Amino acid sequence: MAETVVDFVLGKLMSLAWAEAEKLSGLGREFNAIAKELKSMQAFLMDAEGMAEDNSSANNWVTEVRSIAYRIEDVIDEYMMLQETEHQSSNIISKVARSAHHMPALHRLASSIKDIKAEVIHINQRKENYNFRKYIAEPGDSSSSSRGAAAAYPSQVSSLFAEDCDLVGINDRKVDLMKLLDPDGEYSTCSVIAVVGMGGLGKTTFARRVYKDGAVGSNYPFRAWITVSQSYSPITLLRDIIRQFREAEPHEETQDTADIPTLIDNLRNFLVDKRSIYRYLAVFDDVWKFELWDYIKSALPDQANGSKILITTRDEAVAAAWKRSSYSCKNYVYKLQPLSSEEAWNLFCNMAFQGDYDKLCPTELRPLSLKMVSRCEGLPLAIVAIGSLLSTKRKTLLEWQRLHKNLGFHLQNNSQLKDIRRILFLSYHDLPYYLKPCFLYFGMFPEDYSISRGRLVRLWAAEGFLERGRRKLTAEEVDEVAEEYLSQLICRNLIQVSKWDFNRQRAKVFRVHDLLHELILQKLKELSFCQVSAGTCNVDIEFRRLSILSSTTGATIESSGTGKLSIRSIFLIGAQEKPAKLLQGSFLKVVHLLRVLMIEDSPVAHIPDEVGDLYHLRYLSIRHTEVTKLPNSIGKLVNLQTLDLRHSPIFQLPMAIKKLHKLRNLSAYMQTASLFLRGHQLPPGVLSNFKELEKLSCIDVSQPGVIHELVNLKHLRKLEITNLKTEDGFALCKAVENMDQLQRLFVKTTFQGDLLDLQYMASPPPLLRRLCLVGPLKRFPDWFANLSNVVELELNLRGSDLVEDPLKILQTLPNLADLGLWGGYIGLGLYVRSTGFQSLRRLTISNFPEVSTIIIEKGGLPILEKLALRKLPRLKKVPPGIRDLKNVTGLTLQIPEAIYDESDPIFKLISKVYIGEVAPTHL
Repeated sequence: MAETVVDFVLGKLMSLAWAEAEKLSGLGREFNAIAKELKSMQAFLMDAEGMAEDNSSANNWVTEVRSIAYRIEDVIDEYMMLQETEHQSSNIISKVARSAHHMPALHRLASSIKDIKAEVIHINQRKENYNFRKYIAEPGDSSSSSRGAAAAYPSQVSSLFAEDCDLVGINDRKVDLMKLLDPDGEYSTCSVIAVVGMGGLGKTTFARRVYKDGAVGSNYPFRAWITVSQSYSPITLLRDIIRQFREAEPHEETQDTADIPTLIDNLRNFLVDKRSIYRYLAVFDDVWKFELWDYIKSALPDQANGSKILITTRDEAVAAAWKRSSYSCKNYVYKLQPLSSEEAWNLFCNMAFQGDYDKLCPTELRPLSLKMVSRCEGLPLAIVAIGSLLSTKRKTLLEWQRLHKNLGFHLQNNSQLKDIRRILFLSYHDLPYYLKPCFLYFGMFPEDYSISRGRLVRLWAAEGFLERGRRKLTAEEVDEVAEEYLSQLICRNLIQVSKWDFNRQRAKVFRVHDLLHELILQKLKELSFCQVSAGTCNVDIEFRRLSILSSTTGATIESSGTGKLSIRSIFLIGAQEKPAKLLQGSFLKVVHLLRVLMIEDSPVAHIPDEVGDLYHLRYLSIRHTEVTKLPNSIGKLVNLQTLDLRHSPIFQLPMAIKKLHKLRNLSAYMQTASLFLRGHQLPPGVLSNFKELEKLSCIDVSQPGVIHELVNLKHLRKLEITNLKTEDGFALCKAVENMDQLQRLFVKTTFQGDLLDLQYMASPPPLLRRLCLVGPLKRFPDWFANLSNVVELELNLRGSDLVEDPLKILQTLPNLADLGLWGGYIGLGLYVRSTGFQSLRRLTISNFPEVSTIIIEKGGLPILEKLALRKLPRLKKVPPGIRDLKNVTGLTLQIPEAIYDESDPIFKLISKVYIGEVAPTHL
């Protein structure tokens, strides 16, 4: 983390020196000197942070580096704020007055900078006392990003853990892997098999159990088991393979050499000599880097006789790289899954009650035991460790409640649970420095909390986590960097995907494993990254962030000092009572360097004027609160990028927001009782100022002139509008037609006689992926035929009188995966051709009162997974073509009672059938 902070501060120093070169005067030399010292330290920080895990002196040095970097950041932000205040002065007199007013503050800053410079030099000199290695990244470098973490991996843990895990949940999985290893079976040409899963899933135990199986020994006379881990020596690894292979033929002489090419040549020659009669199996356990394959592919030739290589890894990217780079196109990635609920419970009982004859959980302990097992989320390592610890405790409810309530403390301090922390956090220590704060950020949310991609990316951007190099990123570059970061965290099995988009092309919602969340909380405290609390909170001056979660007593903030705090982010999530002091003007003055203020799902009703003094604020969210009005001072937030007002009763936004020229994301709507969006109103003339706006969701365009301002928003990627009038259809079409970056579009009419008049667009935006139209439509626009990139399409056209089958044009769209049709069609039939909807996975048809026939030709909807047919009162029979939809896993019908025949075999294919005109509301 110190490396992350130093890199971030260096970026700010360089940006400041470049942008303010003329104004800095003597301070510029001081800043440059500080930057030079930080760069010198940065090269050693990777090694130092690795040593810090087990070396208190190294840890103290790293802590000092992190603290001084934070102080530098504070000084930079203070200086930038003073400069901006002077810049905002409207005339020479006020500028002179402000300059005189700020002179004492500037002198204090100059004095602080000189003190910091001296301290930085001293800290840099002290690094020589610790023999840190200078890190220089090189291609193919297999060294761990954390020396201490790599050295700390207890290689004996796996063998100890194997005996415990063998008892439950491994046999079925073993059968699967044995099939992959069968040299004469279905996967005989499969050369490389990768077993992938997060730390603690039992990959080593699983692979070892198969490796030791007698059938595997018979099929593979030459076998080698190589433990790789984060730090490995290619020479030692190759020698070990040769030694183990030669054990099958003791008369063979083993040549000891330190030359890698010679070792590779010897190994290849040995295997080629045995090629006609013998197969080999080489297992590489705990692989972290794909560069290892460069040695292996040369040393272990493809024998074309059923020989195989098996690896275990936490990183899906490593598995994919070995798969792509290996000999055969049929190589296999086996994703090891967590234990099922039943398997997890059985394993827990075997461990917690191992001294009991029947190994049954007492009735009074069962509810609490189930909670603890649930928190392990099927992770065998955690279940075994916690169960083993409980086996040493008295079987009383009070004793077990203590462990459950203080699990985080025990994970940190109990020797019987330290292996969980060590093994799970190996993946954290292996992260590049720039990913560590992104991962730790999940600890600022409640346990078992899922966060959407868009919100997470906007928060990361506001914190500065996505800034690379020394320049401002474009919106597209921010997305690319965020995509890369998320992909790495997913591939390393550090975060879980809670929800995919329907065609599984993109992860939408994320969370972390409950036990990882507990460990993150400890790391947040250790690194002063964030103070996480509930209820009353005495703010520690050392922390950079504050998160108050699920408070049932009201959030009360107390500061341990009288000065200003260096907090950059404040979260208040799920408070059930109004927070005291948190949103008082006096407190906001104390946290004047704030970048993120997120108040959500809390009974906050007022935002004070002092919020406008938060010059550095980039992210402001007050969604799901009781706030009804924004203060005019919000116009002073010149750096604000995100303003999230969703589900808060602010229906009229102030004119002052027109000054928010850096605003990229504006979300403001309420959901009505009928589940429609109610957009908020903007004063005329405001939208024209938002040149950088990327997301506008959702505004009422019924105000005079507002619709015509959309033409200025050329960078929009998401647009949601309500209360569109018929006569404004032309203006909307012309605006949307020029939005080359637009990916999502939602349009809703007034439902007061207005139509969706959208004929005036030659072609839709090229990147459009999601389209939702709500309101009467006279006819389908011609440009519908060009929606070639649209993946999700929702058409709620109630009030329309369309006579043309809507499926006729829609079924030709090549990428459409999710289609919902609600009303507006008065024709008698719907027809899916044999070539129709080749990419569709979900189809909902509802509220077509005249439809009597639905025909699905064989070949149509070939990959459909979910089908719902609702509110079709005149339907004469269930579509026979449903029988040909082989991939459907969810089928819901709401049909007239007259056509329901329980004896008809087609109803056995349908998961839910509702009889009558009114379906349950959840449909």
